[in-house]
Amino acid sequence: MNIKEKWKNRTRHSLLENTVMLYILQFSNMFLGMITQGYKMRVLGMELVGILGAGQYAANFFLIFLDFGFLLSATAKISARREDKKELSRILTCVVTAKILFAVISGAVLAFLIVPKLSGTGEVLAYVFFFLSTVGITMLPDYMYRGLEQMSAITVRAVTIKLVATTLVFLLVRRPEDFFLVPLCTAVGNLGALAFVYWHLFTRVGVRFRRVTLRDVWGEIRDSSQFLFSRLAASVNSNLNGLLMKNFVSDAATGLYTNADTVITAARNGMSPIADSLYPHMMKHRNFQIIKKAMLFIYPVILLGCAVVFTFAQPLLTLWLGPEGVNVVQPLRLLIPVAVFAFPNYVLGYPTLGAMGLSKFANISTAFGTAVYLLGVGAAYLTVGIHLTVLCLLSSLTELSILLFRLAVIIKNRNLLKGPVKKEEKP
Repeated sequence: MNIKEKWKNRTRHSLLENTVMLYILQFSNMFLGMITQGYKMRVLGMELVGILGAGQYAANFFLIFLDFGFLLSATAKISARREDKKELSRILTCVVTAKILFAVISGAVLAFLIVPKLSGTGEVLAYVFFFLSTVGITMLPDYMYRGLEQMSAITVRAVTIKLVATTLVFLLVRRPEDFFLVPLCTAVGNLGALAFVYWHLFTRVGVRFRRVTLRDVWGEIRDSSQFLFSRLAASVNSNLNGLLMKNFVSDAATGLYTNADTVITAARNGMSPIADSLYPHMMKHRNFQIIKKAMLFIYPVILLGCAVVFTFAQPLLTLWLGPEGVNVVQPLRLLIPVAVFAFPNYVLGYPTLGAMGLSKFANISTAFGTAVYLLGVGAAYLTVGIHLTVLCLLSSLTELSILLFRLAVIIKNRNLLKGPVKKEEKP
């Protein structure tokens, strides 16, 4: 049976359908982001792209805090209780209430600790718009749709809104002075998607807000906190490089790193839907053969893609970014191992370790990688200094250390791949 027939005969809300929908959503984000990045380079130049990159990296830290691990904890709960609309409404209300509280705290941090250090009205507006965009995207109840395995319900709407936001970038950003409008366009798109998705959730899914207690909200925060530290550690690994480049080197160097990291982020976004759709499926069915098939049939394709990008980096980057793209070749090649190690890290993380009853080791492995990264940064600061080459190499080393840690845990506990799942704290 070919792929077309499998899709035609698929079960509604199946693993296949949700993986495909996640891929469409992620691919649209990746494709549209790559287009706008090339356009920004030609209109704004390397330094302003570096300023925007630093703003995005700062916003990514807020994103991790605002999400607080709910994408994993709430998804698992919803997957287990998907038939109870009253319970789903309770989870939704608790998560949204917690995120509103975290948004207020984050807004205060931005206003009193970050904005005073920025230079110029344009840079301040850029950071504010990045923050609004982050609040908009983190308020999306995608954990609800992932847990219900109904990603097809929101994919078309979300992609349409993203397309509108991308069009606004081309219409409004026409000269370097317009650089702060880039995150504004993204914020408009995210807030528009937010309105559409909640309309669908209330009217079509039948889940809406209800009265909850402070104890209910605190319970969701407590259950999610075990995932926060892992996601925060991962955020340090992937985002601190850009901020270090801005503070220790220059905006132009930050721009070089931002462009290289955009390619790696696109690659990671292309891989993550598999893990995102596997996670609720594995928590429910513990079908480890799916993990094996993903590594045997999908990973070789990813390795081939990484080899092609590494080999033809110069012409590809010049085509994408213009003449300045040639300067991005070296940092991109140094970051390629991040993409090589990312896929096994995704599928061996929460989908595999969580189904084995060892999700805490997915968190610990990320913390271990962060420790490796921070020790490397400290050693570089005391010896050769902070510069682009060192930070790119540290990113690759960090991803490898996380993978080796997870492999060691799985091999040590390989008996759990066949036996009953070990009881551990509920997510």
